[in-house]
Amino acid sequence: MNIATRLVCAVLLLTATLARADTSPPPLADLAARVMPSVVSIASTDPVPPGQQPDSNGPDGGGGDSGGDGGGDDGSAFHPADDISGTVLPPPKAEEALGSGFVIDPAGYIVTNNHVINGAASVTVTFQDGTILPAIIVGRDKDADLALLKVAAGHPLPALSFGDSNKIRVGDWVLAIGNPFGLPGSTSAGIISALHRNLGAGTYDDFIQTDAPINRGNSGGPLFNLAGQVIGVNSEIYSPSGGSVGIGFAIPSAMVAPVIQSLKTTGSMTRGWLGADTEDVTPSVEQILGLPDDHGALVGAIAPHSPAAGILRPGDVLTSLDGVAIKNPRALLVRTGEIPAGESVPVQFWRDGAAQDASLRLDAPPPATNDSIATGPNTGPGTLTLAALGLALSKKPTDGGVTITAATSPAATAGIVAGDLVEQVAGADVSTASGLKDAIDQLQAAKLPVATLLISGDAADGSNPGPRWVPVAFKK
Repeated sequence: MNIATRLVCAVLLLTATLARADTSPPPLADLAARVMPSVVSIASTDPVPPGQQPDSNGPDGGGGDSGGDGGGDDGSAFHPADDISGTVLPPPKAEEALGSGFVIDPAGYIVTNNHVINGAASVTVTFQDGTILPAIIVGRDKDADLALLKVAAGHPLPALSFGDSNKIRVGDWVLAIGNPFGLPGSTSAGIISALHRNLGAGTYDDFIQTDAPINRGNSGGPLFNLAGQVIGVNSEIYSPSGGSVGIGFAIPSAMVAPVIQSLKTTGSMTRGWLGADTEDVTPSVEQILGLPDDHGALVGAIAPHSPAAGILRPGDVLTSLDGVAIKNPRALLVRTGEIPAGESVPVQFWRDGAAQDASLRLDAPPPATNDSIATGPNTGPGTLTLAALGLALSKKPTDGGVTITAATSPAATAGIVAGDLVEQVAGADVSTASGLKDAIDQLQAAKLPVATLLISGDAADGSNPGPRWVPVAFKK
């Protein structure tokens, strides 16, 4: 065997060895030792009324604010990973909930779940060295199931930092540390099993799923990446028995970090409001608008004087907000919920066959808003409805076309609003509501997928782009 052949064999052997090494679990002892001092156990108590026995599952019955029954007849359910004293601690003299938390600021600020301290008359924090300190509740955010506590330690505390949960991937290794069943400092490891899980527990559900064993009492504890950064807060488990079956859920740091910062500075979280109604990008819309794929949130209508007004238009497809890709309307809701009101953020959207960039300032939502946008007045006896296009037309003659009195999907999705004028259908002039209806009926009879309308009128942002051809997909 010559030298060249030996060299090739050696390289191949080294490559194979490295490949085998890459598949092994990473060493975690140094990581655990480094972050352990920042992880704490949390006990919240509420005095038991005279004559009533303590509930071993804590003041909120183990359900907390985010509890929910997601199981079937086998008793499987989603449970907060919290609130059980087990047999490790003596029976409490008051209702006691046990959970976990972690130091996020050397000044004594500690992150946990809201359901861990919900209804508590007092909260105490136990550190890994056995130090026990009383804690005050700085702020709570029920929507995200997060709370911020503060202790007075008299010296700087070892603090953790947040990582970017938008950069994690399914299969990445993670480490969880907490206080399951009253056993402080318990460490478990696993991988990220899935991302963007919606359990129906809250408005902004966007959980990281992990198979790192998480049990009751882990609630509020950190989920680490291999750099020792917190990429999630352990919050829920799926379990037939109440114990771990390898399906746990954590709130991603992309949600946690801005909420905690807001709680720290103001004691509450006021989320930004965009003021746009959006829908999924269907295959037909993707084809009509010439989109590169079906990702994004299709803008159907925009609230007057909202952050989106004057920047976005009906028919735009919003693809990115503050640097995070938007896959669908649900992703847009979650992303908007991660941004505090008052922040200016970049936005990217698709319009007229090309990607567009802009910046907008997310405001606090107006009172009693549900982020839905009225598209026009209700239909009545003076109107004619075209259900296939989502249009209501005025029967009153108008010079130059037919007046639209209300627009819903799919017409609103295509950018048509109340007050617009339909001048032509498929290149033919229309002057009455009944004539427009006849033209639409003919297109449907011919089994065409869309009706192309020549529309004039002010856009939702107040501008007047002039007559424009608008393809509107028929309802299926």
